Amino acid sequence: MSKYYDPWHHAIHLFFNRLVQFLLLSLVLSLVIWAGLLHIVFEADWKTVAGSTWAMLSSTDLQWRTILGQSLAIGTLLTAWLFTWLLGRARLSRGERHYRGARVVHADAE
Repeated sequence: MSKYYDPWHHAIHLFFNRLVQFLLLSLVLSLVIWAGLLHIVFEADWKTVAGSTWAMLSSTDLQWRTILGQSLAIGTLLTAWLFTWLLGRARLSRGERHYRGARVVHADAE
């Protein structure tokens, strides 16, 4: 195994890690919204929520599939907002220094 640092491999690895994180977090947030909706609006217990979610995947009832789809869309939008917010927060503030190996990155050097 060579100790050569391949920036393309690192970029591809980082991209797919972030993609998997985005998909999993979207799915988790969507299911939380769906479960919260069923629990708050219909006062369903958690066993019923789990059973209805499993049954909904094979159901042909358009109204409930639409509500599930909207929950998925809301979870995806929340995840996109979270990723965008974290990306903006990770940028350097004006005048801040960030040491990266042998070089120093200045925020106001742009």
